Amino acid sequence: MNLYPELWAQGCAMCRAALESSPEGKSIAAGLAHGILMLLILPYAVLATFGFIIYRAYRKKSKQRQQESYSYQAESGH
Repeated sequence: MNLYPELWAQGCAMCRAALESSPEGKSIAAGLAHGILMLLILPYAVLATFGFIIYRAYRKKSKQRQQESYSYQAESGH
């Protein structure tokens, strides 16, 4: 079975031309464009948020270890 990707690409261009030729089609096309942007942006935003939270927790833990090390050195007289 051959799917002919060239035909799929032509269908996309034809759909876009049909949508942009009418006023209600323009609003549908704008909605689709916004939806595609959301599908692209939201996963990266969620990933960045989790990354920042993990980074902040790691930094906090690192500072805590550093302070404990300083307090231990002060107690031992070094």
